[in-house]
Amino acid sequence: MEAVTTKEKRIMVVDDDRDVNRLISYNLSKSGFYPECVYDGYEAQEKLKKGHFDIIILDVMLPGPDGFSICKAIKDDPKASGTFVVILTAKGETQDKLYGNLLGADQYITKPFCVGELMRVVKELAQVRHKDFVVKSDPVMERMQRRQA
Repeated sequence: MEAVTTKEKRIMVVDDDRDVNRLISYNLSKSGFYPECVYDGYEAQEKLKKGHFDIIILDVMLPGPDGFSICKAIKDDPKASGTFVVILTAKGETQDKLYGNLLGADQYITKPFCVGELMRVVKELAQVRHKDFVVKSDPVMERMQRRQA
C-alpha cells in the first residue's frame, strides 16, 4: 500500500463512551489523522452541517439521534454521500449488521474491538479516498433502501 497523506484526512469519532472515544482519537492522531471527538448524535449532526469529514467512526447507541439515522442522513446527502462511515457498536446481531449495510455503512465493526483492526480499516479507507475512488450506488440497493424508509 502506498503512503497516504493523513494530516488532511478529517475523521469524526462519534461515541458517547469517553474512554472509547479518547482511545480511538489517540490512535488516529498517532497514525497522523486529524480526529474530532463527538459524544452524542446532536453534536454529530451539527458538525456535519458545518464541515466535511473523510471518515466517520460511528457508534449506534447514542444520546439523541442514533448512529443508524446519522449514517442514513450522511448517505442521503449528495454533498456528504462520499464520506466513509465505519459503524463501531455493541449491536452485533445479524439484522443490525444488515440494516447498517443497507443504510450505506462502509464497514461494520462490533465491540469489543481490536484497535489495530480499526486502524487498518481507517487506513484502507483513507487510501481509497486518497486515490479519489468513489463507488457509485447500485440501483437495486437504492430501491431496497427506499422501501425501508
